[in-house]
Amino acid sequence: MWMLITPEQVTESQKALGAQLTAWRAAAGLTQASLAARIRYSRSTVANLEIGRSQSPASFWQLADQALSADGALIAQHRKVAELQARYRAQSVLAREQARMARIAAALPPVARDGVAPLWSSRQPAVAVGTAAHPATPSNGVHGIADTMPDTAVPLSTVADIVLTPDEEHRDGVATATLEVMSDGQAMSFRVTRRTLLELAAGLTALKAAGPAGAARPTAVDPAVVDHFAELRALLVQADDKLGGRTILATVEQQITQIAALRRQARGQLRDRLLSTEARWSEFGGWLSDDLGDRTAGDRWLDRASGMAQEADDREFSSYVLARRAQRMVGTGDDDRVVGLARAASRCHDVPPLVHAFAAVQEAHGSTLDNDTAGFQTAIERAQTLVATGSAIDDEHALGSFCTPPYLAAQEGEGWLRLNQPHRAITSFTTAVNHWPDRYRRERGMYLSRTAHAYLAAAEPEQAATTADEALTLATTTGSARVHRDILALARQLKPFSQHPQVRELLDRVAVTG
Repeated sequence: MWMLITPEQVTESQKALGAQLTAWRAAAGLTQASLAARIRYSRSTVANLEIGRSQSPASFWQLADQALSADGALIAQHRKVAELQARYRAQSVLAREQARMARIAAALPPVARDGVAPLWSSRQPAVAVGTAAHPATPSNGVHGIADTMPDTAVPLSTVADIVLTPDEEHRDGVATATLEVMSDGQAMSFRVTRRTLLELAAGLTALKAAGPAGAARPTAVDPAVVDHFAELRALLVQADDKLGGRTILATVEQQITQIAALRRQARGQLRDRLLSTEARWSEFGGWLSDDLGDRTAGDRWLDRASGMAQEADDREFSSYVLARRAQRMVGTGDDDRVVGLARAASRCHDVPPLVHAFAAVQEAHGSTLDNDTAGFQTAIERAQTLVATGSAIDDEHALGSFCTPPYLAAQEGEGWLRLNQPHRAITSFTTAVNHWPDRYRRERGMYLSRTAHAYLAAAEPEQAATTADEALTLATTTGSARVHRDILALARQLKPFSQHPQVRELLDRVAVTG
């Protein structure tokens, strides 16, 4: 039976792991500073981990285990802690999703058929809302349960009924349920995770409200649909890193169409909330387009997001979009606007610290364009202070939540590289990569690529090629055109050093991948 995990158990497990680290370090006769130097982490990181105050990626424990000759003991204990933390997070996610699913069920018609509660029913053909065959994978290291749906998904345009059976199972702490799909007179049953069910329900709830083409529009929209779309967007953000932007973008566009249909029906405050929701999804579409190398589409989506945020009087998101515009202006020939847009974002009142931190980062980048080292450092320090202030917000999907210490370290590395101080850039990038969450592979690939550029600027072409090779693997697996372009630019600069084996190997690999 799956037992509930308390926050105290998670805290105690971290402290126990820290105590093991302390014992192995003492046995090796090392100080915190000397251990930190050996594994290229800061002394404060080691100190915080030893007292259980922070977490660190698996790479830290692998390096520490090797440096202290712990024969895998630290790695094994870290895995136990990570599993406990993952189960606790899954437990929290499950509780939230069950509550949302209850709201979804309450909003649907209470029609019964042979003791089975319909999830959605219509005698009219439904509009396709994207694929339902991809299994959902919970975040934070919890392995997903592969849905037993067929490789070829049933087109939702042919589905007559979708029903949810009352039985439910838990596997590895993740809830599953059975879907019965009626299509062309045939019944098919699939076991799906609650996350997949949430995605499907959000789309069908929207379609239910919108109705089939030509039908009369309902007069009311359920306000709970705003939360459904927020949760679905968060799910797709997580899935993006695993499936790639090209797969996700089509789904995003379909969901925006559904949100727009609901927004047109709503009035008053609910209409503004849906407009703000549509703005957030549009910005997400712009980010995906940029990563896929389609800057024109990225401009279009961001323009749409900006206009909608202003119309909805969503000051928080308007400030965020201004900072995003500043971010995209770097290196475009309109560099003078980078600082201007960043400062405009910072002037917005009633905005969370993390959004202002994101704006401060863009102001720092703008300072480097004028070779203003003092201005760069001042802006980065302000961002660090704002991140420390906003770190108490326990919402990984809040605007600017990506503004973490590792992210700031990566941005600082970018600034030092532009200021022609590659050794300082290497230090900052290495800190960022070492602390980067394992689940965000594409961003890790980007900062590995930037580290490689810093190594080349520091006249270390062999190390640049080795680091770029690792980044290329991540660019390939995540389908990131942005990372791939950065590596291609580096490869061109590395051609004069092709006599080095590492460089030659990278150039050959780039030639194969294109």
